[in-house]
Amino acid sequence: MKSQERISNENGNWYIVEIVEKCEPVERNEKQDLRKVTTWGNHHLIKASSPEKAFDKAVKLGKEGEYIFTNSDKVEMEWIFVGIGELLPIYEENIEDGAEIMWKDYGFISDRRAKRFVFEKKELLRDIKPKPKLNKKL
Repeated sequence: MKSQERISNENGNWYIVEIVEKCEPVERNEKQDLRKVTTWGNHHLIKASSPEKAFDKAVKLGKEGEYIFTNSDKVEMEWIFVGIGELLPIYEENIEDGAEIMWKDYGFISDRRAKRFVFEKKELLRDIKPKPKLNKKL
């Protein structure tokens, strides 16, 4: 691997944050909290000097992503920042192809349960869909 394809993380200042956003009509009943809304969890790579600053930077990024548009049914819709779902420090010193950047401790569990976490290639690829591109109007 070429050295320019590495990101140094010697200072431990890289984080993965999940920015949760939703899309729903501008005209809606805010009191109805059981209404169905299209929701995304988007993971971003954030560089910050502390977890607190990474969180604040992620919130700013989430709020900057809000916008209003008119869908194909002529309904005025909006993408709304909901909040931060995850904030994970990256401990690997050199981020490069194949570097471990996230992990989750599933605990001391049965082999049967451990096998439930994995999927066949076909199953994983079937669920990968690109985020729809929408016209931005502010």
